Amino acid sequence: MFWKLKNFLDGFYQIIDVYKNHFVFLFLIIISAILLQTNANPQITFFRQRAIYLSALIGEQFSRLPRVWKYEDQNRTLELQNAELAKRNIVLEDAYLENIKLRQMLKFKDRFPMNTIPAHIIMKAPDPNLSTITLDKGRDDGVSEYQNVITDRGLVGIITHAEDRYSVCQIMLDKTFRAAAKIQRTRLSGIVLWQGLPNEVGFYGVLKNLDVRVGDVILTSEYSEFFLPNFRVGIVHEINNEIEGIFKNIHVKTSVDFDMIEDVFIVTDTSKVSSARIGFENYFFGNE
Repeated sequence: MFWKLKNFLDGFYQIIDVYKNHFVFLFLIIISAILLQTNANPQITFFRQRAIYLSALIGEQFSRLPRVWKYEDQNRTLELQNAELAKRNIVLEDAYLENIKLRQMLKFKDRFPMNTIPAHIIMKAPDPNLSTITLDKGRDDGVSEYQNVITDRGLVGIITHAEDRYSVCQIMLDKTFRAAAKIQRTRLSGIVLWQGLPNEVGFYGVLKNLDVRVGDVILTSEYSEFFLPNFRVGIVHEINNEIEGIFKNIHVKTSVDFDMIEDVFIVTDTSKVSSARIGFENYFFGNE
């Protein structure tokens, strides 16, 4: 037992010997602090007050550190929660808009008097020679060449190629597109063709002295070789008579927004007699 105590004391003395300068410095600081507390000299009192104030200020700043770290953790948690809520909000908004679109499509399909197949666009391929969209329905679903493609707003184009599980539609915004058309109000006939502008076609073949007005609705006509009559093409938004020749330069804003289109209907009923008799030009939502 004595040898343990002796070893402890030897170790203690060694520590004191190594750190004796530090112990002396600490001892002097303690003595100085005691003297400052007991000294009534005005200068010492002023110094003591400033020292106490400085100590309190430093202590306050150090005491804030845990709170700052805590607030940083809380802010990080709130940021993650906000990001998650924003993501959920986007999903819900997309679902809401998709629901509205599906309801509108069902409403149109229910009231449209001809047989149609709903289809989704799986690829848009604007090509210098042929502007097309690829649809997820094909021959297995009853799709064949030359069937008309529409939306609840109006004419999109025509099926030019069909495979078992997909089909290709040539849209109106193609330099080779042509369709016989008419003005709904006056029944004047002309040809619809693309002139190179987005969501716009030309209506060609109307004499300058004939009655055409901005706001007139353009429909496909009975004279079209491949298109059923009375599909809504668009609305006249500009007329120019100050050109050479005998025909007006008529600009038509397409009823279909080809930049936003995602879903279409393929009209499987190809009876022109039936479509002309029905007169479904007023079935499109653009007329409401």
